[in-house]
Amino acid sequence: MKVTILASGSKGNCTLIETEKNKILIDVGLTYKLLKYRLNEVNVDIDEIDAIFITHEHIDHIKGLEVLIKKHQIHIVLSRGTYEGIVAKKKISLTYEYFNLIQSDEEITLESVKIKPFLVSHDALEPFGYILNEDDKKVVYLTDSGYISQVNEEKIKNADVYIMEANHNIEMLMCTNRPWRLKQRILGDCGHLCNEDALNTLLRVVNDRTKAIYLAHISEEANNVDLLLLAVKDIFSKSNYNENIKFIVAQQYAISESSEI
Repeated sequence: MKVTILASGSKGNCTLIETEKNKILIDVGLTYKLLKYRLNEVNVDIDEIDAIFITHEHIDHIKGLEVLIKKHQIHIVLSRGTYEGIVAKKKISLTYEYFNLIQSDEEITLESVKIKPFLVSHDALEPFGYILNEDDKKVVYLTDSGYISQVNEEKIKNADVYIMEANHNIEMLMCTNRPWRLKQRILGDCGHLCNEDALNTLLRVVNDRTKAIYLAHISEEANNVDLLLLAVKDIFSKSNYNENIKFIVAQQYAISESSEI
C-alpha cells in the first residue's frame, strides 16, 4: 500500500491510499478543482478512484463532494449518520445512487484491500475512523476525535502506518482569541486530540512493524511543527520504541511525503 496525504487541516482533508488493485480516497475536503490538481501532482487521474470513504459531515471533510458526484460515478462509503448530516445541510443530492451506507465494524472488501470503519468521539452524527488491510499490511486513519477509547486502542494496534490527529498544544490553544465556548469544544471528549494525548496513544499502539506516523489535522493557530516535533522527541525518547519510525507532519497547503509499505 502507498499512503499520500493530499491535504490535512481545518481548511480541508483528503488522503489517497493506493493498493495493488485499487485507489481510494479518505474524505474530499478540497474543492473539486484543487482535488484534481493534487491528484495530478501524484500522477493519479480522478477517474482512477474506485471509492471515497467519508469520516464525517463537517465541511473540511466533504467540501468537494457535491461537485464530484455530479461529474463522476464514484462509490461514496459513509455511515448513515454522516449521510443524514450531509443531506440535512443540503450539501448533496438525495438521489445519488452510489452512496454505500455502512455500520461501525462492518468490513468492506475492494479486490485486494479490506476496509473496516470504527466509531470515534467527535461532535458529528456518526463519525468514523478507518482501518485498511492488504495482505499483512495495516494502515490506520484516525482524526477528529476528542479521545481514544481502550476499545479503539486495541483495534488500531500494530499498524504499519498511522494517520493520527495531533491537533493542538493546550497552552497555545488557550492563548488564542477563540471564544471560550470553542476552546471548550476542542478540549472536550467530542473535540480534537492535543499533541500529548495523540503521542501517548501512539506510544501504546505502535510496534516493530510500524514504519511511519503522520501527525495530522494540525491547528494553524494552536500548534506548530517545531513544538509538535519537540513533543515527539520528549514522549518517545522515554520508551524503547522502534527508532526507525518516520514521523511526518501532514500539511494543509502541500502534498505530504508518501509512505509505501
